[in-house]
Amino acid sequence: MSPLQWGLLLSCLGYGILPRAQAQFPRVCMTVDCLVSKECCPPLGEEPANVCGSQEGRGQCTEVQADTRPWSGPYVLRNQDDRERWPRKFFNRTCKCTGNFAGYNCGDCKFGWTGSNCDQKKPLVVRQNIHSLTPQEREQFLGALDLAKNTTHPDYVITTQHWLGLLGPNGTQPQVANCSIYDFFVWLHYYSVRDTLLGPGRPYKAIDFSHQGPAFVTWHRYHLLWLERDLQRLIGNESFALPYWNFATGRNECDVCTDQLLGAARQDDPTLISQNSRFSSWEIVCDSLDDYNRRVTLCNGTYEGLLRRNQRGRDGEKLPSVKDVQDCLSLEKFDNPPFFQNSTFSFRNALEGFDKADGTPDSQVMSLHNLVHSFLNGTSALPHSAANDPIFVVLHCFTDAIFDEWMKRFNPSADAWPQELAPIGHNRMYNMVPFFPSVTNEELFLTADQLGYSYAVSLPAEVTPNWTTPLSVVLGMLVALIGLFMLLAFLQYRRLQKGYAPLMETQLNHKRYTEEA
Repeated sequence: MSPLQWGLLLSCLGYGILPRAQAQFPRVCMTVDCLVSKECCPPLGEEPANVCGSQEGRGQCTEVQADTRPWSGPYVLRNQDDRERWPRKFFNRTCKCTGNFAGYNCGDCKFGWTGSNCDQKKPLVVRQNIHSLTPQEREQFLGALDLAKNTTHPDYVITTQHWLGLLGPNGTQPQVANCSIYDFFVWLHYYSVRDTLLGPGRPYKAIDFSHQGPAFVTWHRYHLLWLERDLQRLIGNESFALPYWNFATGRNECDVCTDQLLGAARQDDPTLISQNSRFSSWEIVCDSLDDYNRRVTLCNGTYEGLLRRNQRGRDGEKLPSVKDVQDCLSLEKFDNPPFFQNSTFSFRNALEGFDKADGTPDSQVMSLHNLVHSFLNGTSALPHSAANDPIFVVLHCFTDAIFDEWMKRFNPSADAWPQELAPIGHNRMYNMVPFFPSVTNEELFLTADQLGYSYAVSLPAEVTPNWTTPLSVVLGMLVALIGLFMLLAFLQYRRLQKGYAPLMETQLNHKRYTEEA
């Protein structure tokens, strides 16, 4: 699949000290009263007056702040998409939490914090290479994914209609649906890339809130943090960490596509998952984008067929190499204008895979993140459906590990991120879609340890220039030049001794070569 196609197509936790996922939308706020008033400020606990935990100093119900700076890119409409100025088409008053408090009712802590007052740093959870997991850790991860696929999300629901039809035909029935914890994770990704609905069969496709711009790295980082905490809560282990897949093998095969990990190929149909894997029965959601566009509706979480995948690269296609990661990490600029898929010498665009890994443009080449999705093909090849494949989780954890390494090496200021004129959703202060309550890109532009996790990974070291060889070359050239100068001086001396006149004093001969002297 070409980079252009990728581009155009392209739940937190717990009670007590584990924050709940902050996304679209808390079930408690999806009532007619809340939707009509456009206010989602639930009380914390049993006391109705304790709105947003205000009686405990945890937060207040306030007006939602949304970025109003101009954007650039191919989305040129205004007030046509319910994700513009997110989330104000749905709610314009929500809980604003103080300090390290977080959540839709300020009853939880920000990532990386714990305690009754959210004032204690949590021990970092460590994301490991999936191949380094012990048998027990591996089973815990795979079992947690499968359990999440089959467990209804306890706190959140998905909207199934455009914002103008959210209350149903007679205005009394909110159009929402329950879905599983993992399908909720899939739905969030779908919603960030779906087309703008302008009418039956009239989608506007030039829009993407999580790809083709600076927000690619922060959006997927927050997306993974939610799933990680949902799984922590589900299995009752707050030290649980998602593993990563180091896809920089340069090989023509997927080394996590085994029955011991994320599923081998079926013998009778290599595009399906082996029946020896728990993932062989996984069905996908949010795949029928054209059908949703025709009916002017949203994905409602209905299953639409089995998960599909390619186990080997097509036509000799190979996964990225260690050198690709090294080249990407050598790029010093986080992003460059126009902050889109045609940005050059941009770390973000090289990591996303629209440029070569070294930041040079080539419209015929995919690299790093995009190349891996293309390699896997099947469900993974299209942004609106890619998160259905559990490989998405470990693939994006490694992408995030590369981002974190870059952050640690270059320690960029917030100003490295454009405040305006990035594509819609990608300005620094834009609220990431569809996360709720709102969170800006800037809030995730941090090193991972500030968000409560780290990576057990060794990425290619920076290339240190070897000055020995260049210095010897320069010295050699200087010696040669000095020798040449001395030779010319000697020859000039000999000419003067033999009676040669300086060139400026000679009379030029105008005869042609064909004429006799």
